[in-house]
Amino acid sequence: MGFFYFICYNLKMRKIKTVFLGTPDISVYFLERLKELGFVFDLIITNPDVKVGRKQVLTPSAVAVWAEKNKIDVLKPEKINQDLKEKLKKENYDLFFVLAYGKILPKDFLEIPPLGVLNLHPSLLPKYRGPSPIISAILDDQKFTGLSIMQLSEKMDAGDILIQENVLVDEWIKNDKLEKHFAEIGAERFFENLENIVDQKIKPQKQNEKEVTYCQKYQKKDMELSFPLTDYKNYLKYCAFSKPFFFDKKKKRVIVTKAKLENNQFVIEKIVKEGKKESDFNPKDFE
Repeated sequence: MGFFYFICYNLKMRKIKTVFLGTPDISVYFLERLKELGFVFDLIITNPDVKVGRKQVLTPSAVAVWAEKNKIDVLKPEKINQDLKEKLKKENYDLFFVLAYGKILPKDFLEIPPLGVLNLHPSLLPKYRGPSPIISAILDDQKFTGLSIMQLSEKMDAGDILIQENVLVDEWIKNDKLEKHFAEIGAERFFENLENIVDQKIKPQKQNEKEVTYCQKYQKKDMELSFPLTDYKNYLKYCAFSKPFFFDKKKKRVIVTKAKLENNQFVIEKIVKEGKKESDFNPKDFE
């Protein structure tokens, strides 16, 4: 930890002020790994609390919960308005970092910090620009993938790249676990390079627009499994989505909660039938 302590000490002595913008669990994984390394942001901005469930309980984002637990100042603006911009300018923050914030950031906002606004994108840009790079890599069975830390620009995921890391996935795991893996690697690479970022010693690299590919925003219908259920593509959907499902003979939804890959075939172990509790899967029931 000596090297990491040295980085934290230097940044503290230089009074570098940083802001993080994020909302869901993947952002928390990133923040938590940085905290383990000894670094925390000075301010966190996340989405406002939302009503959740049948009782419509007002619930803070995962990042808001983490920030409050760690006693870090947190803002929850409805919009990126002029008041927020002026507040950030007044506090003289040096660097912003964005991971899954969930709002479009206008050009004048991106121009506030002198060291820019950075973003972690879990793909080897310019491949898989868009909202679902990890899900798309799983569905494409693309095990040679990676992550990029780039300068945020007005155009989606098109900013200049500062850091890239290849990641080879030996075997697919559930999307949430893969998100955690990517977020933690991203946190480590960001922290290791933070002094060089602050000193502007890393030369940004333009993306090759001829090699751009895009990923879509997936809908519930994309989570449906096809027959035969043993098909390998169903295993990819199981890993990619939190609640993959199929329909039984009565057109009732059946959610797959536990499964594995065996001899290159998708083997379902646990299911939840519509309106029922979790139970063992018996393939004969669905023949």
